Amino acid sequence: MYLFKEQDEVEITQTCKLCLEEISFTVSANEYKATNKFPIKKENIHGKPKHKLIVYINQFLEIENFEIQDLIEEQEEIFVSEDVIKQALSDINLTDEEIDLYIKSIGRDVVSLGELSILTGKSQEECKAIADKFKDVGLFKEIVGATPHYSALPPYAALVRQLRDFYSYISELKQEIPREVDKSFSQFESEAEDVSKLKETDKFMQDLKKRMISEVEVQKGEFGEKIKVIDHIKDISSDIENLDDYTKNVMQDQIEKITQQFEDINSKTAQIIRSQVGDLKNELDNVKTTISENLQKLRLGVIQQTVEQVVDKVVTNRLKEITQGINTQISVNKMVFTDELQKVTKNLNTELLAKLRSSIEEALGQINGIEIKPGEERKELSKDMNHDFADAINVAQEKIEDISEGIFRSMGKLKEIFSERVVATIQKTLDDILKRLKINEITTEEFWKQARRVSSFTMKDIWFIRSPESARAHINEELSKAKLRVLIVAPQITDIDMDKIKEMPKHVNIRIAAHIEPSNEEHNDFIAELDQIHNVDYRSRMLQNLWGINRDYEEVVLCVLSETEVKGELRTEIAGIGSIIEEHIKIFVPILEDAWMSARKDIAIQVGNSQVETKSPPEPKEEKKVPEPKTREMEEPIVSPPSEQPERGEEKETDIPLEGLTPLQTQLVSIMNDLDSFKGSEIAARLEEFHQEYVKQKGYNSTIKNIHRNMLTLKNRDEILSKPERDELRMKMKFWRKKLEL
Repeated sequence: MYLFKEQDEVEITQTCKLCLEEISFTVSANEYKATNKFPIKKENIHGKPKHKLIVYINQFLEIENFEIQDLIEEQEEIFVSEDVIKQALSDINLTDEEIDLYIKSIGRDVVSLGELSILTGKSQEECKAIADKFKDVGLFKEIVGATPHYSALPPYAALVRQLRDFYSYISELKQEIPREVDKSFSQFESEAEDVSKLKETDKFMQDLKKRMISEVEVQKGEFGEKIKVIDHIKDISSDIENLDDYTKNVMQDQIEKITQQFEDINSKTAQIIRSQVGDLKNELDNVKTTISENLQKLRLGVIQQTVEQVVDKVVTNRLKEITQGINTQISVNKMVFTDELQKVTKNLNTELLAKLRSSIEEALGQINGIEIKPGEERKELSKDMNHDFADAINVAQEKIEDISEGIFRSMGKLKEIFSERVVATIQKTLDDILKRLKINEITTEEFWKQARRVSSFTMKDIWFIRSPESARAHINEELSKAKLRVLIVAPQITDIDMDKIKEMPKHVNIRIAAHIEPSNEEHNDFIAELDQIHNVDYRSRMLQNLWGINRDYEEVVLCVLSETEVKGELRTEIAGIGSIIEEHIKIFVPILEDAWMSARKDIAIQVGNSQVETKSPPEPKEEKKVPEPKTREMEEPIVSPPSEQPERGEEKETDIPLEGLTPLQTQLVSIMNDLDSFKGSEIAARLEEFHQEYVKQKGYNSTIKNIHRNMLTLKNRDEILSKPERDELRMKMKFWRKKLEL
């Protein structure tokens, strides 16, 4: 394909208008070939915050349209889901079916009972009960009209219910807060029993003070008698000083002995080492001599390795013997040194401990047999001890009392502050919230009352249609009220309610103009059923842009349909009007009649014959005398037949007798008699009066349509018509009179 230029895919860029970023979209050749319907939809999520760019690519690989969606807004919309709405509506005692019906009715301006019946699949009586319930709770308001119509109101009832529930919750919270605060402080005080035990500690300290003072008085006598021990203990210090001198003398003597022993050991060690070294030297000399002599005798280099091994063995053995001798001498010296040190230490400890033991035993003997006489100094000491202990007890008692009183005083202040200030602030805040809630509730109720009031717009004479269900409902309602004749125009033949057609009386003439597809089995089945009903005539209309009904020229419903493509999807929009006003009927009925006239009867007959081979003729002439001429009438051309023109002799009859004529005949004949004396505009005015009266009494047909066209041509003629024009008009009026059977 030339668009891809021998490439597998093409990249198309688009600037995001939100973040000004160039976004690339890829279309592959296979995707392009597989696409049956353009444009191709592509999406890309990017940016901060995240948003979605959606582009629509046409068959020329050009971006023909794009849109940007904010993902945050979508999430917020999703957050407010139907579940939340259903929950709010269920709070006002609505069932799931009623909630679904209300949600479907919100987007519609006005709904009738028939439309509610189509939406729910229930009978109109059941829908009437639901609508009355909605009206009682304030979700619907009734529109004044010939038939019941309702308009869905915003869910003020649910909003008011939620405001009232929130108001009740805040009121209960306001009452509960003081009680909860008191309860919390009571619990706090009960849990603070350890603090109250401080008072018991105060009592315990007072008892302790009394007991300690009495004990001190008792012990004071014993303490005075035995305090003399301290004087005798002082004698120990002199013994310790003498012990120090004695220890110095003993240690000096021992140290001198140890020094002499070390000197002896060093001299012995040196002699041993010198002796061993001399022996080692002699042995090495002997080894050398032996090796030299052996080598001279042998004179063979092959024996060299053996000689080296012998020398090595001799040297190693001798060195090992020398090492063992040195170790033995050192061990002997060590043992001698250790024995000498043990003797010195033993002598030192024995003499020192004996002296110290004798001193301590002498001191203890003095302490055991001592008796001290109390003096003034010891009395003062005891008195000071009692005074200091009493002061300490008093200080501790005061501190405990201050702590206990401070804690309870702080708790009291905390409770007072929390109760008076915090709770008061909360109460004030809750009062403000309650006031605002009350204002919001009153405001919402006022809006609710305004919305529930009877609207100045009524559905009595005129009403509007904005949904296919509404169109079906109004057409079904008009069928139920038909008396003589009905013309129905629908997009497709299956859009008509067959049950309503079957319920119609046999004398009511029904004409249907709708699209009939011969290849559609559902259409064929529908046509087969219509062929069994003798008072129904149908035609196939190619266009599917109208939906309406003309009922006895008393009420008319006309809806215009348009099919638009939005984001690659087809959507049908409908806008219609229904009216019983005469001027509206004059305007809308010709549109429906023109749709009937432009429909193809032969296709309808062909479809009918192909479906029902053994059926009876569609309209037996014996049973249907009145509609028969009207059917032929619509097949004939509107112009005057040539066979009528040669009858010129009737032009000379200037006056036609009016005796014995019906009002319609009299009205038409009088116009014919006065053609020579009336202006064109006057003739048009009288023809318009006849047109309106005939439509009221007989209905609309092609002859009336022809009269209306000629009337429009005469409306601007302010002069008397010429003789050829009068003759031509007189001939037409005779033809009209014949066709209208007047």
